[in-house]
Amino acid sequence: MQGRPEEALAAYREELLKYARLLGTALTYHALGRAADSDAALNALVEQYSDSCAYQIVVILAFRGDIEGAFGWLERAYTQRDHGLQAVLHSVFLNNLRGDPRWRALLSKLGLAD
Repeated sequence: MQGRPEEALAAYREELLKYARLLGTALTYHALGRAADSDAALNALVEQYSDSCAYQIVVILAFRGDIEGAFGWLERAYTQRDHGLQAVLHSVFLNNLRGDPRWRALLSKLGLAD
């Protein structure tokens, strides 16, 4: 988000938590235009952590502009009671979702709407 993706990639490679490393590398590779590498990290996250990291998958999909995929995974995160949903109001990675009518519906469902 600070425009220094190479530094971010180096930092994420050192991340000890594997799911966080996969999240960060998927985001950073996308920012670097390395679609195949971003896809590989996302696919690994889905394969290994879909039962516990639905929100992290949402973050990647939303950041990449996959609005349909992100909303699908948001439903899954809601069903799983994913703790990451606490960040939906403030995450800049979800900015691509905010203009979609489903965004307000999601906020209402979470009890976060006005």
